[in-house]
Amino acid sequence: MKRVLALILAVMLSLCLAACQHEDSGHFALTAGDNTSQEEQNGSAKEKNELVENPNILIAYDPAQYPVKEAAGWIAQELSADLIEIGNDNDLQADQYEFVLLGFSSQDDRVSASVEDFLERFDFGARTIYPFVLDESADSAFVTSAVSLYSAISQLEPGALMGNDALIFTADTSQEDITAWAGGLSLTSGEPVPQAGDGNTVATATVTPNQQQVLYLWEEGNAPAQTEYTVNNGGYSDDPDFRPYITSFPVPEGIKIKGAVLICPGGAFQFRSDQPEGIDVAEALSAVGYQSFVVDYRLRPYTQQEGALDLARAVRFVRSHAEEYGINPQDIAVMGFSAGGILSGEMLLHFDGDISPSVLDPQYQPDELDSVSADAAACGMIYSFYGRLSVGTTDVELLRSGNLPPTFYCYGTRDPFYKQFLANADAAEEAGVEVERLQLDGMPHGFGASGDWISTYDQWLGAVFAEN
Repeated sequence: MKRVLALILAVMLSLCLAACQHEDSGHFALTAGDNTSQEEQNGSAKEKNELVENPNILIAYDPAQYPVKEAAGWIAQELSADLIEIGNDNDLQADQYEFVLLGFSSQDDRVSASVEDFLERFDFGARTIYPFVLDESADSAFVTSAVSLYSAISQLEPGALMGNDALIFTADTSQEDITAWAGGLSLTSGEPVPQAGDGNTVATATVTPNQQQVLYLWEEGNAPAQTEYTVNNGGYSDDPDFRPYITSFPVPEGIKIKGAVLICPGGAFQFRSDQPEGIDVAEALSAVGYQSFVVDYRLRPYTQQEGALDLARAVRFVRSHAEEYGINPQDIAVMGFSAGGILSGEMLLHFDGDISPSVLDPQYQPDELDSVSADAAACGMIYSFYGRLSVGTTDVELLRSGNLPPTFYCYGTRDPFYKQFLANADAAEEAGVEVERLQLDGMPHGFGASGDWISTYDQWLGAVFAEN
C-alpha cells in the first residue's frame, strides 16, 4: 500500500514543485519504503566513521535516531562509500566528494540542529546532495515535508546540486528497499567510454547520426597540453590516463532537426556532473530537435585553457559532420553549467575560429580537423559567466575583444553568484554582445535541467539560428 502511496505522492510533489517554483531545488522523484518487517540479522550500521572504497561518495548521518544510523550503514555498504557520523566529523575533507547522501530525522519539516550545523561548517558547493529522511508520517503532509526539507537544505547549501531522488522512510522500511533506492541512484556506475580499437576518435570514426556514439576527442598521445600529469596522489577525479571524449544524443526519429548544442557539465573543475548537467539536458534538448553532445573535458590538474581546447575540438568535429547530422554548419551552439559555462567562455574568448591548439602546446601535431572553424553561433551560460572559477569578469574590453556570440544567461535568485551573473551580463551587453536573461526566482545553484528554462532557451536559440 505504501508503494502505491509513494507513487501518488511523487506525482503530487512534482505538481507542487511545478506550481511553486520558489520551493524547487531540482526536479526529483520521491521514494518511500514499504511496511516489510525489518530484518535485524542483516546487520546494524557501521560504527561511526569508515573510509571505504569509493572516494566520490560520502554518507553523512545524524545519529540521534537509530533507524537513520542503521540506514546509513546499509547505504554505505551498498555503495562502498565513506561513512561519517555528524558531530564526529573533525577530520572530514569535504572537498573530495562528488556525491553526499545526507541522513537525518525530519523535525517539523526542518532539518535537525546538528545537520544544520554540519551544512554550515562544510561547503558542498557543486556537489550533489541526496537526502534520506526518517519520517513516520504517511499522509498528504508527507509531500509538504519533502518540499520543505529540500528547500531547507538548498538554503543552507545554495551552491550545491540537489539530487533528483530523495528517500523518505520509516522505522519499518526494509533494508532491501533502502539499498534498492541507493543502488538506483546509479552513482557507482561508470559513464560510457569509447570502445577500444580503431575508429574510436573524432578524427577516425564513421559517424552514425541516428545512434549514440562515444568518441575520444584526441588521438592517443597527441592531446595539446602544458600540464605534465603522471601520478594521481588522490586529489584528482581523473587519473593520468583519462582521455577527454564526446557523447552524442541524436534527435529522435520524426522530430525536426533544428541545429546542434554542445554541453559542458559543471563541477568546479574537480569533477563533471554528467547526469544532471549533461545527460539530462542533452536528452531534453534532443527531444525538441537539437543534435546534442556532452563534452567530458579535462579537469584539474589541467588548466581551464586545456579544457577549452577539448570543447573547441568537439565543435570542429560536429561542424565537420554537419551534413550527416542534418544541420546547417553555422547552427552550432555551446552551453555550460557553472564551471562548464566558464570553460565555454574560455573557448569563445581565446580558442574559437581557426586558432590552432599548437598556440598552447607547440609540441601538438595538428591534423585535418584543426582546419575546421571552432566558432559557435550562441552560448548558454546556465548559472555561469565569462571569467574564471568563482569570478565573473566585468572587463568590457576583454569581452568586446572576443567577438562573442549571442549569450543566454539563466540563473536563480538564491544562487550565491547571483550578483556576479548580473554584473557579467551587464558587462557583456556593454561590450556589444546580444544578451538574453532568464531569472528563476527562488532557485539555487545547480538546478540542471529543472526549472522550466529549456523551452525558453529553445525559443531563443531557434531565433538565433534563424538569423544564420
